[in-house]
Amino acid sequence: MSRMIWLGAVCFAEFEGDYLDFLDFAAEKQLESVEFKHEPPLSQREGSLRSDLISQKAARAGITLAVHTRFQGLNIASLDDDEWNRSVKEVEDSLKFARDIGAPRATVHVGELPAAQYSPDNLRESQRRSVRALKRLTAFAEEAGVRICLENSNGFTRAKIKHAVSPGQLKRLRSELQNRVLYTLDLGHGLYFGSDPSYLFDELNPALIGLSHLHDNNGERDQHLRLGSGVLQVERLFQRYIEECWGFPLNIEVKSLPDLTASIDYADKILSTLKLEPCQR
Repeated sequence: MSRMIWLGAVCFAEFEGDYLDFLDFAAEKQLESVEFKHEPPLSQREGSLRSDLISQKAARAGITLAVHTRFQGLNIASLDDDEWNRSVKEVEDSLKFARDIGAPRATVHVGELPAAQYSPDNLRESQRRSVRALKRLTAFAEEAGVRICLENSNGFTRAKIKHAVSPGQLKRLRSELQNRVLYTLDLGHGLYFGSDPSYLFDELNPALIGLSHLHDNNGERDQHLRLGSGVLQVERLFQRYIEECWGFPLNIEVKSLPDLTASIDYADKILSTLKLEPCQR
């Protein structure tokens, strides 16, 4: 199958197999990109630890790899020194994994301040700690041959003040990192701003987007629903992707194989209705 878009999937943390099993699924569905969530217990299963076999299997299937660095229970913007240090080290471990499997790009969450800790001074300090962590991680990633991609955060959350919800925040962070990073544009998170988040590509510059996450929601919560079950204007997104020949994968990020399969089928259905010529990547 030859799709008009570069379609892939995120190996979600809830997946019951290992990374090798997920690559088998991706190959069966003729996906061209896989982003592994580097979270235990998924990351600690037998086939997830075989970096040599992972890279070989992906190469045979023509699948480009990426890694979503650890974030569950972590915060690289924490005001607590122990949590900050632990968080940075865990992300570094994920970057090592990306290096070992030959993944050229890795998604990183930039951190947040718990709303209960808010004060103007605490917010500034949390932002400062995020930048300090990202500078260290960027240098580490460059040594490993991996490009960091900063993900736009979920703005629906009220218990945390996240540091990268808006395009302006992402651009400021990239500037503070001397423009050495790219972006992971999460389109489900982008629904915080409206049902057509494709304008965010204009805001951030498609050439600076290294990865993307594709999922749906009802416009009020971050639900990671299958495509076609929420407010996301999928047809509009695909049309722009094809017409403007964007050069990054659209990785579906849902939480079950049935939802992933349904999303792939929905994407193919939408693509079949578009009377457009595929762009040449």
